[in-house]
Amino acid sequence: MNTELADIVETCRGAGVILEGTVPAACRVTGIAAVQDCGPGDLVFADKPPLLRHVLERKPAVVVAARGLREALEAAGSGVVPLYTANVALAHATIKGAYAGRDFAAANWEGPVHPSAVVHPTATIGADTCLEPRVVIGRNVVIGRRCRIMSGAVIEHDVRIGDDSVIHPNAVVGYGCRLGSEVVIGPGSVIGSEGFGFAQDSKRRSHVIPQTGIVVIGDRVRVGANNTIDRATYAETRIGNGTKFDNLCHVAHNVEIGEDCLLTAMFCIAGSSKVGNRVMASGQTGVIDHMRIADDVVLVHRAGVIKDIEQAGVYAGLPTQPLDEYLRNTAAFRRAADLRRRLGELEKALDAPE
Repeated sequence: MNTELADIVETCRGAGVILEGTVPAACRVTGIAAVQDCGPGDLVFADKPPLLRHVLERKPAVVVAARGLREALEAAGSGVVPLYTANVALAHATIKGAYAGRDFAAANWEGPVHPSAVVHPTATIGADTCLEPRVVIGRNVVIGRRCRIMSGAVIEHDVRIGDDSVIHPNAVVGYGCRLGSEVVIGPGSVIGSEGFGFAQDSKRRSHVIPQTGIVVIGDRVRVGANNTIDRATYAETRIGNGTKFDNLCHVAHNVEIGEDCLLTAMFCIAGSSKVGNRVMASGQTGVIDHMRIADDVVLVHRAGVIKDIEQAGVYAGLPTQPLDEYLRNTAAFRRAADLRRRLGELEKALDAPE
């Protein structure tokens, strides 16, 4: 990397991220680094006062800092070019994404279609799309422009994938599924796996109900490693635009998840449940079948959703409770042994003869 700082500021402005401050003429950035490990020429990020010590000691070229650090930086007179923003994390994502993200071309496979890839003659592959070794592309597949289908991935028949998407190694996109643009499917993930649907006879033997629907994934969705998103029984399992899954998540058949949700590791949701927009779930959150979760809900502390959540807010525990109620109940539970002992002493005192 060897980039004019003015170009970086302009890139941020184009993405709606404003960097405030004076940009010296001919100031160049040669790298983007963690503030603790930076050196001359680097651009770094600082959103908390303790990080300023590293800036002053290591002397990077540029620090993108929270507005609240302006006074401290100016008082220190570090010689580092300071730029200020209301959202350091967003600036970090924008700048590193534009200038220091993963270079997929570094794999340097023969291409754009590797000789070991198997592509059905009816498939349509967009311009500048790369197919790495041992990729399998099925009948009537349509893949957009500038995509990357990585080693060992399988795209079954009649799949549609939008522009600028990445399918990581050994992922599977099942037949008929629809993926939007800028979608990332992590390694080992399966989109359109068979939904879990069975009927039992009088002897409790299980008989499969074929799951013949599809999965529809919107734009800018990111699915982490080893996720499974089941196809619907008849219609669609749907994932809204901008939603992000961590690793090891499971979405069952006919689930609908809204836009811009953040769902972390081991999130598991059962069939036909519906999740609103901008929902956040911490690790090991579980949702049983046919639940409804409103927009702007946050689920924490291994939340277990066993009844509908109709209002925005923070919920925790099993069964889910509003966070403040959950914290009070947890505090009371920790005192349960002492309360039981004291109650026993009171009962003995009441039963004792006068």
